[in-house]
Amino acid sequence: MGCDGFHGIARDTVPAEVSRTYEHDYPYSWLGILADVAPSCDELIYARGERGFALHSMRSPHVSRLYLQVPNGTDPADWPDDRIWDELAARFAIDGDWTLGRGPVTAKSVTPMRSYVHEPMRHGRLLLAGDAAHIVPPTGAKGLNLAVSDVRVLGRAFTEWRRTGSERLLDRYSQSCLARVWQATRFSYEMTTMLHTPPDADPFERRLQLARLRRITASRHAAAELAANYTGLPLEW
Repeated sequence: MGCDGFHGIARDTVPAEVSRTYEHDYPYSWLGILADVAPSCDELIYARGERGFALHSMRSPHVSRLYLQVPNGTDPADWPDDRIWDELAARFAIDGDWTLGRGPVTAKSVTPMRSYVHEPMRHGRLLLAGDAAHIVPPTGAKGLNLAVSDVRVLGRAFTEWRRTGSERLLDRYSQSCLARVWQATRFSYEMTTMLHTPPDADPFERRLQLARLRRITASRHAAAELAANYTGLPLEW
């Protein structure tokens, strides 16, 4: 069982002539902070603007988790606390009485944005799960969900093998998981490219981003599709 994360050793034991990898690096990163302040809203807030992307989320009733789009290679030390809060406030600014609460920043880090898929997820007696096999950008909130779904599929396969001796589900493990992985990869890519401001985007691309956002707010079908993907994909495709 290879569930040792992206930098583990399990995936490297799959022979090179068998491995197929697919990856995409995005031209921006996330500066993330934890702050000892109650969340300013009960819901997640995704903000897209000319200054870049921002995300408001929560960890507990008293701890907030927030993110800013920053250039690749950003050093967190270049972002003192006041600068972070000022930039978050600017990106979340609306015409209304809502304001972003501020508090002590207890942790900050920069996360590069990337997509990665390794095929197959099974080779002989080795079965890959979670980040050992796939990475998605966090915009679509699918990383942990994909890992859990891998384990659920694997758990059913092991149960059938223990009870009946059949390896039918084990033989289908890679195919079953990858179908869902690629759908989550697609959704994460679409969310990421719709909400972030590329450093080299031309006016055509920026207008397309706005058109995609307006379609979601104007079309019940588009909104329902986004909600269905965001809340959870079927275990089997």
